[in-house]
Amino acid sequence: MLLVSPCAQLKSLSTLLREKYDERNKSIACGYADTSLLKAELEIIRVQKIITRYRRRCPHCRLNENSAVAVDTRSKPLPNERSFVPIQTS
Repeated sequence: MLLVSPCAQLKSLSTLLREKYDERNKSIACGYADTSLLKAELEIIRVQKIITRYRRRCPHCRLNENSAVAVDTRSKPLPNERSFVPIQTS
């Protein structure tokens, strides 16, 4: 579950991550599956680590993450949330 955060730094990091994913997808679409794809994957991992470190340190992001965990702590779905599986008759 992602929350919309007014944290400007996190928003700019998410934009950077989106750009890295776009570069990787462009590399895949063009058929450059050698070093450019590997470089794009490494850049994605690098930006994800930066985001993780930032979210640990930013008090605003940490507050939002803690409130998101507190909201959805159920271990089992409610009866009306279970997937419907029709009974097979034959």
